Parts: sequence; structure tokens; C-alpha cells
Amino acid sequence: MMRIHKIIPLLTVVVFVLLHVFAYPGTRFSNDSYRYARSAYEFLGDPYRKAQDKALRAYCADTAAMLQRNRMLHQIEFRAPVRSYEFQDCLTEHADGLNPSNPRYEALFHARLAYPLVAAPFVWLLGAKAGLTAVALGFTALGGLLVLVLLRALRAPPPVAWLGQCLYYVTPIGLWGSRPMTEGPMIALMVAMLLGAVWLCQGRRRVAGALLSVGAFALGFAVKYSSFALVGPCLVAASALALMFVPQARHKGTRCLLIVSLFESLVAFAMSRALRLPGLEDSLQDTFSLHWTYAEVADPWRRLARLDVNYWWQWLQGEALAPSLLFLLALGIWGAMSRSVPIALCLIAVGGTGLLTSVAHPVAMEGDRLYVQVWLIVVVGLPLLVERLRRSGGTPGAPPVRSDRLLMKTNGRRRRTARLEPLPPTSRLEGVDMRPDTHPG
Repeated sequence: MMRIHKIIPLLTVVVFVLLHVFAYPGTRFSNDSYRYARSAYEFLGDPYRKAQDKALRAYCADTAAMLQRNRMLHQIEFRAPVRSYEFQDCLTEHADGLNPSNPRYEALFHARLAYPLVAAPFVWLLGAKAGLTAVALGFTALGGLLVLVLLRALRAPPPVAWLGQCLYYVTPIGLWGSRPMTEGPMIALMVAMLLGAVWLCQGRRRVAGALLSVGAFALGFAVKYSSFALVGPCLVAASALALMFVPQARHKGTRCLLIVSLFESLVAFAMSRALRLPGLEDSLQDTFSLHWTYAEVADPWRRLARLDVNYWWQWLQGEALAPSLLFLLALGIWGAMSRSVPIALCLIAVGGTGLLTSVAHPVAMEGDRLYVQVWLIVVVGLPLLVERLRRSGGTPGAPPVRSDRLLMKTNGRRRRTARLEPLPPTSRLEGVDMRPDTHPG
């Protein structure tokens, strides 16, 4: 019979999916979703114009439904009849497709092939919104299970690993990851890369860790190349810091992580140049021209610096009123650092790509979506802190207690008894396997 700790994670996935099925009418089929749906229909064989019309109908149907939902909450109009003309008005208004329609803006989505390609069969079976949502929701459910595996690889007990899975689903990762956009696949694949990094930092399963990291990176680059172009360099920095400042991390696994991450970074750079993918300069012009509906600017970098100062200063002011994210990030970093410094550096590197994305795109309306992967630090680090505090009896720094069997003589007979003695303080490098045969270097 399957043990209970193996059943609970699967039941958690079922509950998570059922909750989002219930909430499905309240999710928004956005402008981005329209573009992914159009690509999915093109993959199914529809010509461009027909694919655009199908995607537009899905967008207008969802827009009309959202307007009706809003009226149902209005204290005056909640009893008004349904307005059937809003759907047709939307189709007429956007007969040539949704704006912005600038080719440079469209190129940003043409480079994200994997998500609509994977979603195409589901779009054919369920429709545009439901099909895209099903794929995003499936990847998010998988991401929670990968967090569970990751925490178990860090020797967290099943209840603590399950806590990490739950946090993945109830934080903004679950919110944004279940919408018909790329966040669900993107974050799940980043967790897969992080799991590969953990295996490499531990010095075990080096081949599996390298293959998992490269495979997740390859698929992630096709999902949202701009985000995964950041992961490689960040992991290069994390592994280099571990090798320089953590003597116990100087083994083949960490060196392999450095090589793999450097390889991924170079491949991302080469692919971007070879395929002429939109770069950071295009992204800045997209931001400051409002998707090329205004003229391009001559000084995008100077504008970025000034806008970043305004954005982050006000962001800190907003966080000061209810600093839940900053507080949880501090706890997550503490928990990860107390478990393993090299693994904590990798966690901060992957989660930090969200902050780097927000620095490059300081757009207040989409801030929490752009830096959503920073919540991975909380999802992984907080359960590790809970486990550390649990083992120390709730007092940070207090050594846990273990029971050692001793053999003692009593009246000529040997008797087993137990002696309680403190364990040595928990090493910050527990995630690193210190066996000489594993780390000969």
C-alpha cells in the first residue's frame, strides 16, 4: 500500500487543480494570451487571418464575460440584464486584431514558440482560453512536485517538503502560473534547473543533474528566452562564488555546475544572435515607446536609470506598509544559508532573475508578475528554516539532541541504555556530500 506521505502530495495537486477550475471564470484572457492563442491556431494549420479571428473571438468573449462579472458587483447595475452586444462590439472594434500590432512588438511573441506549440492540442480540444490555461496549470502543478523532490534531495522530511509544495501553490507563483501565459511553464522549468543545480552541488547524480539543467534550459529558452538568458549567468556567478569562498564546495559537482551554466549562457547568447531575437535594447524601446505606439527614444538607458530610482523607491515605500515579501525573503535566505551556502547561492541566483527582470522593466502595473520567481526563495528557503528550528527545539542556534545506544554492565549482564548528548552545530554545508570518494578534488 502506498505510504501516506506519497499520497498527500498527489491529493494536494488535485485540490490545487480543483480550486483553479472553480476560479477559472475569474481569470483573464489577456492581450498576451490572445497572441499565444493565435500562434497555437497557426500551429494547428489555420492561416494567419483565420487564427487571428479565432483568437480574437476568444478574447472578446472573455472581455464581455468580465464586464458582466464586474456589473454583478456594482451596487446599482447588479440587477441589469446581460448586455449581449458587447461581444460583437469588441469584434468590430478590433476587426484587424488587437493592438499593438507593430512588427517589432510581434517579434517578442514569435520568439516564444514552445508554449503555444505545447498548448496547440489542448486549444484544439478545449478552446483557446481553456487550452492555454490547462497547459499553464499543468506546469504549475508539476513545479510544486519538483519543489517537493528538491526539498527531499536536501534531506528535508516529507512534511517539510510538502510544506514547500503548498507554498508554491499558495504564493503568487500559483496565481500567475495558472493564467494563460508563460509564467507557469517558465517557473516550473526554473525549478527543474534549480533541482539540477542541487544535485550537482551535492556532488551526486552529476550526469542526471547536468542533463536536467540543460534540458530544462533548452525548453525554457523556447518558452521565454529573455528570462532564461538570465538564469545561466546568474548560476555561473553562484557556482563561481561557491568555489572561491566555500572550501568544502570545491569538488567535481560544483565545477560541473559552473561549466554547464557557462555553456548555457554561451548558447543563449549565440542563439539570440543567430536567430536575431529581440534584445535588451528592443525591450527598452518597447517600454519607453509603450509598445511602439509612440516614437522611439534616443536615451533609453538614462531613462531606465531614472525610472528605476522612482520605481524601487516607491516599491520600498509600499513594502514598508506591509513588508510581507521582504520578511519572508529574509527568512527564506536564512533557512537556505543555514542548510547549505552553495545551494543557497543557487537559489538566490534563480530567484534573483525576477528582480533583474523588474530592473530592466520597471513597470508598476505588472511588477508582481515580472518578479514572481523571487518567491522561489521563500518556497524553498522557508521550509528549510522550519526544519532547522524544529530540530533545535524552536531556539535558533540550540543544538538538537540525539540518542546513542551504549552497552553497560549491570550485575554481570550487558544492558542497553540511552544517553542524550548534543549534536554538533548544523553545518552550513549539509547539502554537500563530504565523502572522500565522492569529492576527490
